[in-house]
Amino acid sequence: MTQVVTKQFDGTRKAIFTINFKIAATTAETFTIVPANLNNSKGFATGATANSGDVCTNLTINKLWWSVNNTAVTKPLLVEWKATSNSQAITCNYADSKDFSAIGGLTNPLTPGTGGATGGLDIKFLSVTNDDTATIVLELLKIYTTY
Repeated sequence: MTQVVTKQFDGTRKAIFTINFKIAATTAETFTIVPANLNNSKGFATGATANSGDVCTNLTINKLWWSVNNTAVTKPLLVEWKATSNSQAITCNYADSKDFSAIGGLTNPLTPGTGGATGGLDIKFLSVTNDDTATIVLELLKIYTTY
């Protein structure tokens, strides 16, 4: 399996990832996006100091683009909300895009910290056929919690 992940942008309100998968050893693969590993600086308010107590705890899917070349359409690319038992956000097959920005993004229905929910995402390519490929670009909105 070849997995190439590029964090193209990691700002105060948004993060953009490009993820490429290529099956090389008949093994499905997963990449996890962890909110706490992202840039957690909300920046400075006018006349204020850094918001050091603010932590990115949840992600919202704003936009996504994908292309999947899989031998079996029953082995798609999945985007799931990360938890003890993941919850499906969207299934990606063939090539398409989705823009949820008009409704504020596709929000995580799981509350971080309950039921093992982390606020993160699992990107899973279920194919196990050599040379199958998948590419996804995710534009994510960051949700902060103040502690």
